[in-house]
Amino acid sequence: MWGIIPAAGLGTRIQPLGFSKELLPVGSNLVGDVEKPRAVSEYLVDRMLRAGATRICFVVAPGKSDLVQYYGSHARSSDFCYVVQPKPAGLCDAIFRATSLIPAGEPVLVGLPDTIWFPEDGFSKLPDDRLSFLLFPVDRPQHFDAVVTDADDLVQEIQVKHPDAKSNWIWGAFKMPGRLLHDLEALWIERQRRDEYMGTLVNAWIQRGGRAVGVRAGQAYVDTGTVHGYREALNLLGSRKRGEPAEAIRPATVCSASGDSLVKRPGDVPRRTTGRLFGKAEIERRVQELGDWFHNIDLLGVPTAPAHFLGDFPRAKFQSFAHVLPADLHGMTVLDIGCNAGFYSLEMKRRGADRVVGIDMDDYYLDQGRFAAEVLGQDVEFRRMPVYDVAQLGEKFDLVLFMGLVYHLRHPLLALDLVHEHVARDLLLYQSLQRGSADLEPIAPDHDFWETEVFQRPSYPRLHFVEHQYSHDETNWWIPNAACSAAMLRSAGFAVVAHPEEEVFLCKWEPLAPHPSGQRAVYPPRGSWAAGTA
Repeated sequence: MWGIIPAAGLGTRIQPLGFSKELLPVGSNLVGDVEKPRAVSEYLVDRMLRAGATRICFVVAPGKSDLVQYYGSHARSSDFCYVVQPKPAGLCDAIFRATSLIPAGEPVLVGLPDTIWFPEDGFSKLPDDRLSFLLFPVDRPQHFDAVVTDADDLVQEIQVKHPDAKSNWIWGAFKMPGRLLHDLEALWIERQRRDEYMGTLVNAWIQRGGRAVGVRAGQAYVDTGTVHGYREALNLLGSRKRGEPAEAIRPATVCSASGDSLVKRPGDVPRRTTGRLFGKAEIERRVQELGDWFHNIDLLGVPTAPAHFLGDFPRAKFQSFAHVLPADLHGMTVLDIGCNAGFYSLEMKRRGADRVVGIDMDDYYLDQGRFAAEVLGQDVEFRRMPVYDVAQLGEKFDLVLFMGLVYHLRHPLLALDLVHEHVARDLLLYQSLQRGSADLEPIAPDHDFWETEVFQRPSYPRLHFVEHQYSHDETNWWIPNAACSAAMLRSAGFAVVAHPEEEVFLCKWEPLAPHPSGQRAVYPPRGSWAAGTA
């Protein structure tokens, strides 16, 4: 029996204590009489070994020598091997990297390396002869892959991070015959490798007559990929160690938050960190005085843009990708570039960020943002600054928001280069208005001079230039398609780790290799303004 552990390409995870996420110390092992830290991925390895896996394949990112050094070539009766996923490209891509090793006649176990779940013998409850999912009950299935089954436990649909999930049972691991793994890979290739998530691929497979079963044998499930999740895992393991019964352990849903507005109902008052209390009449008067708002923010029951042409914007937009951001931002700093009236800045502060800085070029919007923060009692620093001057900030941030900005920039790649060089330390959340194809397909690193057909493909990266105006707005310069957004991000040194909706990309900062033509276009080259020397 084979086990596959896709340790790369699954999306961004916060890494407490600076460890590689698969090697986070969670709990401990007794080695002789000595208690030693236990890596989070060891829990999954142990569960695979309990189920009879004799070979386990880790799918790793380039340079994951720490994982190889930690596990070596075998454990107990199982041999280990390692397959490289060149770049993060989703769970399907990671799993199918191992397919060439898997015989058609052997069962295959698949689990996620940054999760801890019980019961320990969960894999053994899954049949060998069909695709079967180990299901766990959770409180917030919209943050996971909810599995809808019929009366006979046959899977009808997997709802991938659906805001109105019809089931509170999510899959945490799965099992199938090797031949089925090959069949799913063939379907994935036929679908031009568009599926990042196993759920969307399985849905297509079911629509073609495939059958899968959901087994409700899971008791508790924790995703350790956030700081909050890491703490929840420690609590879960502590409960098990104390011998508490499974039914006493509350199922955890710790991936993220739902993206609700800052105030859920008129009259609800959020936790204040600063400022004074405002009366409703005063808020209404000041909202009117500050002019037209582009961000609809609920100020203690007073909406700032109730008649927005995009509806409840940007809250409704945010709900489609809120789950990819950490729910708990304590200990983190955030920079919101092009912050407008500060909806996202305020949301990041509500999630506990230690420090939030919002920058924009328009005092009109900055005044709105300062008022909103004052009403809601949130300590957000708003500054007038163009993106080209971010070096003046003189610091790097754990999370940078680059939302609704790139199409307003005459020099978008310069801006992304500057962000990478001067202010981004770990995560970048990017969103842009897009036109043209939403398809993302692999692009060859080079083309022959006589190759012209590739440029006719709608999915080839395209940046549409606006000479005069677009949507009656003279500040619109460039409008990318989805492939162009992804390509520009990669070129600037940001690895795309999640693509939750068509216009949104969550990225992780990566060091840039020296370019053959010399230094990239960053200005100033060494952040000299921040040091006061320019």
